Amino acid sequence: MDAYPKAASAAQAQRQGDTEPTARRRTLPPASRRQQVVDLLRDEIITGELQPGEQLKQDVLCTEFGVSPAPVREALRQLESEGLVAHRPNHGVFVAEITAEDLLELLLPVRLAIEGHAVPKAAARLGAAGLGELEAIIGTMRGAAAKGNLALLNELDVRFHDLTVQMSGSAQALQLWRSVQPRIRAQIYRLAPRHADLEEIVREHSQLLDTIRAGEPVALRQLLEEHIIGSARQLLSAPGTSSAIPAPAPPGSRPTVAGPASGGSAPHLGETSAQ
Repeated sequence: MDAYPKAASAAQAQRQGDTEPTARRRTLPPASRRQQVVDLLRDEIITGELQPGEQLKQDVLCTEFGVSPAPVREALRQLESEGLVAHRPNHGVFVAEITAEDLLELLLPVRLAIEGHAVPKAAARLGAAGLGELEAIIGTMRGAAAKGNLALLNELDVRFHDLTVQMSGSAQALQLWRSVQPRIRAQIYRLAPRHADLEEIVREHSQLLDTIRAGEPVALRQLLEEHIIGSARQLLSAPGTSSAIPAPAPPGSRPTVAGPASGGSAPHLGETSAQ
């Protein structure tokens, strides 16, 4: 089955060695360079700025970030553990490619097993405060959909599911969820643009919240299966689409940096999107 299509870009050509590295640098405070590299690269992979199959060259990333090889090497190892990059012996590190088959037959069933266990537990534990948090997320989602703010809508989608798993009180479910959450977040970003109407995303989560509030475990598990697997299957089979999961259009700009690096230190990195 086809993997993600690659999108040619100047940044991609540079990382693949087709052009000379530029003087551009992304800024990092000394105390948290490794985590800043992880966070920024993770967001660029998830949002599609770094395309599936694109090579991540350590020397180029060191130049961009203005850091030594160690923070970059450690960051790439962490991203590999999250399933966002893959190391190919004798070739290098590449942004991971996930096919529709991978998604439907492996990743989403794992997600359903986690949420199918955790969310009914959360429904039994939620009080007024917890329900209020979920309601507030859906209210903000509705505003984001009305404004066509897909990036915010995607982050709120992830936040809704993060909270329901956290509220389950299941340490095992939460640990498993955290191990796959970056790939789930990437899946949400790649499938969301296929919705004919962004309000569909809001309606699905509103229906989930209603069923959580009703406290009906069987109905909730059935709805989760439709939301997690049924919806993805429908989006992937929409007319005019391929069997590959599409990468979203790359954003128009990278995070703002504060001034050039000088000496042995690098300037401070601007904010990246929230997890």
